[in-house]
Amino acid sequence: METATLDDYLALNEQLAALVAAGVPLDVGLGQPERSAAEALERINATVVRRVSRGESLAQALEGDDRDVPPSYRSLVQLGLHVGNLSAALDDSSHVAESVDSSRTALESAFIYPLIVCVLVYAGLIGMCLFFVPTLAGMYESVRLTPGPGLRVLEALRDTLPYWAAMLPIALFVLIAWRIRSGARRRVTGVRTGGLVGWLPGVRKTVSQERCARFAASLAELLDEGVPLDESLRIAGEGSGDAALRESAQRLATAIGTGQFPSDDSPTALRFPPFLRWAIWHSEATTGRARALEIAARMYRETAERRAERLRTVAPVVALVLLGGTVTLLYGLALFVPMVELLYALAG
Repeated sequence: METATLDDYLALNEQLAALVAAGVPLDVGLGQPERSAAEALERINATVVRRVSRGESLAQALEGDDRDVPPSYRSLVQLGLHVGNLSAALDDSSHVAESVDSSRTALESAFIYPLIVCVLVYAGLIGMCLFFVPTLAGMYESVRLTPGPGLRVLEALRDTLPYWAAMLPIALFVLIAWRIRSGARRRVTGVRTGGLVGWLPGVRKTVSQERCARFAASLAELLDEGVPLDESLRIAGEGSGDAALRESAQRLATAIGTGQFPSDDSPTALRFPPFLRWAIWHSEATTGRARALEIAARMYRETAERRAERLRTVAPVVALVLLGGTVTLLYGLALFVPMVELLYALAG
């Protein structure tokens, strides 16, 4: 970082802007959804250039209010400048974003077949209201029988047909518009696990493990470059994208900066996942801390990939059974319940 110049920083920023513009998934938290990536980077560039012009170093200019320079972005740039290769820093950032994109794709793909079933059931229900209900009502009237609950529900649907028949096309239009808008937002903001993606079992754990891998890989790269452990912890913690991991790393870095290294059973140590705790506290005398962190990063990433693969396998089956099976069952009940009621009435 000491040898990096403002021109180096601006060149790295141009590369980052090009990657974001090309649609490469990154977890860098470049700003609010309403801002484009170019606007967010331009605002950050102006902040850093203004601070450097006041006599601050590049390292000092990147510090400050998180609203001016987001932590994930700051960590990414600091790591890139320390290592001297932004693409290496971007690799770890892209893994997290790609994992969430993979989960989102699995979710969207899982609902394709159930959605087709819903469309067919919807069309069948409209046809039932137009043709089947009047015929069945005429049969009840010809034999002077009182319609049962099933037929009364179908007659209510037929009476309100002009109101709900257009709901599916409107819902599909809104869904497509939302999908396009959310896709544009994801290219600017950091990774989020809320909404439908966060609802999927295992997604949050997958993202958590990806972020542990990102933290471990960043910390190993910084230590290999000779960056002190306390500074490496701060940079890697901010870049992890995980609030708990960031806070734990900051606490440990503060303790190390004061000349103290907490024991492995201290509250600070226990806040780290077990394998990360071993890599930071116990590996220096054996494999070496940087090497152990590389092993931890690979382990966490492989575990996250296995979880994502299971999600891609299970999600379509679950969605088809729950959603597709439910609407098919309801359609079958709407068709057969009035007929069964008619047979019971005739038999009585």
